[in-house]
Amino acid sequence: GETGTARLAKPVGIAVDGEDRVFVADATANRVFGYGLDGRLLIAIGREGELDNPSGLAVDRKRNLLYVADAKRHQVLCYSTGDGAMVRKIGRRGGAPGEFNFPTNLFVDTRGRLYVTDTMNFRIQVFDADGTFVSEFGTQGDTPGSLNRPKGVGVDSEGHIYVVDSSFNNFQTFDAEGQLLLFVGSVGRGPGEFFLPAGLFVDDRDRIYV
Repeated sequence: GETGTARLAKPVGIAVDGEDRVFVADATANRVFGYGLDGRLLIAIGREGELDNPSGLAVDRKRNLLYVADAKRHQVLCYSTGDGAMVRKIGRRGGAPGEFNFPTNLFVDTRGRLYVTDTMNFRIQVFDADGTFVSEFGTQGDTPGSLNRPKGVGVDSEGHIYVVDSSFNNFQTFDAEGQLLLFVGSVGRGPGEFFLPAGLFVDDRDRIYV
């Protein structure tokens, strides 16, 4: 991403598929670029006018799908990782189930369910592998279990949902129904402390990266 036609200007989101292709969302170019591990451009996703502010990315490795959160369009777009063709659009601006207000971060679990951080609706929304709304949880507040500036989201192998909140400087753990189990972290610069955390990922060994 340092040279050529796919030189990155404002890289925001990143995700890796099952073939070690690295997808990077560029909020200035309004495209998602896919690179090989050697840095070569393999694919460019997003036609002219299709994306306005791509940010969070997530890959469904089993179905070869790439999800892109577009904060300005208040949508999540789904593309094929093979040829970059658009598969579907999810949502529009609003507060009803399946609608978004500045979606930012995404995660796909082992069942293909998509988890969307609906940041300015202060909630997490869940969709099935076909893009159909399943459930939501979260309300605005400053107490444990509520959300104020939710960003990163991830799910472990047992279905626990982890949500980073940059206002609280922690991440909270919820069960599948959205009930709070515990929260981890506080403001600071020491081990286990955070200062404006913005993203989260859970790997195949249930290790949590913030």
